[in-house]
Amino acid sequence: MTASWRRIISSSTLLGIAAAAVVATAGSAAAEPRDCVLDRSLTGATGFCPGGDGYFTVEADCVGVFVTRDGIGVGPYRQSSQRNAYAGPHPEMDATQTHPRAECNEFITGHFGIATDARLYETFR
Repeated sequence: MTASWRRIISSSTLLGIAAAAVVATAGSAAAEPRDCVLDRSLTGATGFCPGGDGYFTVEADCVGVFVTRDGIGVGPYRQSSQRNAYAGPHPEMDATQTHPRAECNEFITGHFGIATDARLYETFR
């Protein structure tokens, strides 16, 4: 019985040390979008991150008329840029790949409104 308690305590101690080592060595990675600018307009927002690395997207909170499966709705809704954009200098790419736009007026999807808020966030590295 004593040997099994020793094994349990030893295993628990090793697990605790391993968890502490993971937490102590975890930190933020160097590759992330930096110096980001969010240009807001009445109907959406455009983002640009000239520094860093990684991917980001723009999201806008909108109020207006929108089409759903159940019919037409009126009120708040959220729109995101259609793709993840590249952060950092990429002169070889066109503006749609480096300056994503979240637009509250999307005629194809049936959204017609104004932007009330917008944000830019990192999606993945």
